[in-house]
Amino acid sequence: MGKIISHYLFKETATTWLAVTVILLIILVANKFSDVLGDAAIGLLSSDSIMGLMLYSSIDYLIVLIPLSTFLSILLVFGRLYSNSEITAISSSGIGPIELYRPLILPTLVLAILLAIISGYISPQARKNIETTKLDSMTSVDIEFLEPGRFVNLKNGSVFYSEDLIEENRLINVFLQQENKGRVNVVVAEYAEVENIGDNNNLLIFYNGKRYEGRPGDQDFRIMEFSEHQLPLFNNKQKANKVDLNLENIDFLYNQNTLQAYAEIQWRFSPSIALIILVLLSIPLSKVSPRQGQYGGIIFGVLIYMIYVNLLGAAKVWFEQGDTPPILGLWWVHLIWLLFASIAILSSYNFFQRLSIFGEKN
Repeated sequence: MGKIISHYLFKETATTWLAVTVILLIILVANKFSDVLGDAAIGLLSSDSIMGLMLYSSIDYLIVLIPLSTFLSILLVFGRLYSNSEITAISSSGIGPIELYRPLILPTLVLAILLAIISGYISPQARKNIETTKLDSMTSVDIEFLEPGRFVNLKNGSVFYSEDLIEENRLINVFLQQENKGRVNVVVAEYAEVENIGDNNNLLIFYNGKRYEGRPGDQDFRIMEFSEHQLPLFNNKQKANKVDLNLENIDFLYNQNTLQAYAEIQWRFSPSIALIILVLLSIPLSKVSPRQGQYGGIIFGVLIYMIYVNLLGAAKVWFEQGDTPPILGLWWVHLIWLLFASIAILSSYNFFQRLSIFGEKN
């Protein structure tokens, strides 16, 4: 009887998990796709980079999706068991709350290991690929993206406008506005051309125009005429030389003796730890009355998940700033939720004992 029930619970949970994961992934990818298309439409990205960005983003989303979809799936399955009073029949057959975890142990461990690999190695590489794709897209920005007759927002925050395009690579009657620390730089010229000079840099070369520079409202506004004026559209050398720990794998982080690296390491392991704790929490939290229905615990479950994730994010910031002792790091957040899960399981155990007695009387 125990094997039959375990197989039934595993099948129901696995099917629900797959459906929830796919639905949530479609929602996130669709939202990302809308943003990417918007960027491509205004010339911030090349059309060739769209599919690559979507693929790499989907990989990165799995870190968030796997714990959430697992948590919600168990809440849905066991919520239905409670609402249909099937859990009463299961407890009457001698199966307690601890036995209910049996079909979940192996899948949870497999997913936790998979999450650790994705978070430690695959996701950082995906993020690197996203950045590389964006940089390549910057350097591939051609005259076609500076569409005449409309204002175009460039990657560096500038606004560009041209009246018309002639000779395939020449924009006529052009306007460019840049802003830096409250100072405005406006360039107007008869025509302009884009030139790629390598190293992730593009030049916008203006011919026969004027340059207006200063702070709006100040008297020191300068006006300069020029026959040729060059402005870098994208300059990413400094960014490329700066190490972004979010883009590095776990091996690199272990060799960095900084609070930021230690915080990032613990952050990388947090999805796997959170997954296990959320599975422990899921069965006690799925307990609903028949009146509430099988979705009664979903809203509360989502709230629990959001609090967990946001508390981890705050703990990471505190750790990086040195406000939290290294021995605590991010671990204290997991310990709090583990304690909460333990209390919930003990409470659920007493509930099952009452259900078992009720079943025997009937």
